Amino acid sequence: MSKENSYNKSEVKVEILGEEYIIKGKESSEYIMSIANFVDEHMKEIQENITSISRNRVIILGAMNFADKLCQVQEKNESLKEDNHKLESSFKKILSENNKLKEKYRELKEEYEEFLELVEKGDFD
Repeated sequence: MSKENSYNKSEVKVEILGEEYIIKGKESSEYIMSIANFVDEHMKEIQENITSISRNRVIILGAMNFADKLCQVQEKNESLKEDNHKLESSFKKILSENNKLKEKYRELKEEYEEFLELVEKGDFD
């Protein structure tokens, strides 16, 4: 069950580990439901793999797993940001070198054209 209110906030009834919760958020009802289903499935998986574990321990282990995944994603994100920064720096250097080479090419082309004019005139001084 879900509803949208006039402030663009969703209110969704979800079930996690057999208990119902009303979740309110700015995201769509579908998104909130998918997150709740993900959490529920993860918690049930812990419960199934570790028999005779209390509900509180399931929740703590689930939270620890999510925190671990979040930290790994944040570390990967930082690594990607560093890689991106290095690539941007390399790109700027290559672009600068390319511009220098274009300018050198232009200068050489002008010198070559001047040389051809001298050859056509027969003036080699």
